[in-house]
Amino acid sequence: MSLRTVFLRKKFWLKDWLNGAPMWKAYKEVQLIMADPIKGEEIRQQRLHDLLVFAQTNTPYYQGKNYTHLSDFPVVNKQVIMEHYDQFLTPVDKILGQKGEVHVQRTSGSTGTPFEVRQDTNCRTRRVATIKAANELIGFHSFEPLMHLRAIKHYWNFPDDVVVKWNKDICILYADNANLTDSRVRKLIDAINEYKISFVRGYMTTLDTITRYAVENNYPILTKPTFISVGELLLDSLRSRVESMGCKIISQYGNEENGVFGQSKINGSGTEMTLYRANCYIEILKMDRDEPVEENELGRIVVTDFTNYAMPMIRYEIGDCAMIGERADNGALLSIKNLSGRKTDMVYRTDGSVIDIFNSMPKEIFNGQLIRQWQFIQKDAKSYVLNLGIKDETVRAQENLYVQYMKDILGPDAEISINWLHEIPVLASGKRKIVIQEYKKK
Repeated sequence: MSLRTVFLRKKFWLKDWLNGAPMWKAYKEVQLIMADPIKGEEIRQQRLHDLLVFAQTNTPYYQGKNYTHLSDFPVVNKQVIMEHYDQFLTPVDKILGQKGEVHVQRTSGSTGTPFEVRQDTNCRTRRVATIKAANELIGFHSFEPLMHLRAIKHYWNFPDDVVVKWNKDICILYADNANLTDSRVRKLIDAINEYKISFVRGYMTTLDTITRYAVENNYPILTKPTFISVGELLLDSLRSRVESMGCKIISQYGNEENGVFGQSKINGSGTEMTLYRANCYIEILKMDRDEPVEENELGRIVVTDFTNYAMPMIRYEIGDCAMIGERADNGALLSIKNLSGRKTDMVYRTDGSVIDIFNSMPKEIFNGQLIRQWQFIQKDAKSYVLNLGIKDETVRAQENLYVQYMKDILGPDAEISINWLHEIPVLASGKRKIVIQEYKKK
């Protein structure tokens, strides 16, 4: 640990102490919730109760409802909130502990509808405290160098295609992650090595491109960093590659509206998430009705953020699907499994039954030695497209075999078209959408 790191950390906590230690208090409570499911659940239940009572007294959408339990509240989604936006906003003068104007958190809208969420002072403090506590779990301590990969299009006045800037404890590397050419990837790796970066955070797609280039071109990442994959489901091929490089990787799961919910184990499956539980109460509900799922049943993830009084988001359906994972002795949900992306991306077999394609993809494709990337599209009831980014043209000769792999999981009458590509394009945000559902079942 450098003297600079020690100085900046002590300076931060001293300033917080002089202001009444709001961050420290939130940080210690978050750590307790993460470490002790029994005591932590008592705190969570009280926080949840306080929010539900507050919302029914001060937030127009919930005023006068007289709900007793969380299950009494209606499930809402982004569309419902946007249609009644003003009714979800608490008057600023009624928000406990609010200092100045509320913070406006904007989602990018890269894969959906742009959205604005209002967050109060305590909510923002809690978010930072949670990130600090979560980072400690993987060995990252505040004010150590962290490279955070961002899209340069958000900073269009920079003349270069890769820009390194220091912002307090973070080495922010801005790059055109929607168009990562070989020269740009080399600059990224050079920056990691030059600044001795030990933690790199970015979209899974970006990390996949960087590590793949390093391995295939023998262009080493000397610092052996821990990669923090965000924004997309972590592919097993990336996890295996990172391990082979002598590095580590975790997948952090969350959204911009409610913050980070949890993370995978180091070098573990990106579809199994240990929940932080510090800010949100998570339910998994049945696909067709607002009731809890059974064990090993795929359902909708519904989130209640019990820290945000400026814009209470109670039983907010975020669009993703998963199964119940581990529970504590008191029934508290500790983890989720089979995380499978958005409900709108669920795929239908030819017989009309639903399949979680991400977790059902054959290993020969999901982690194939000759496959760089894959992307699945359902076009119609029995029509599917499989885009494969390949390493070697010889794999084309196995097209019939790959078609059969897909028919085995979709149905013998499935119509499979395969497109062989060098690289599957990414969205403007830098993400690469893995599953695309274009069929609207009647």
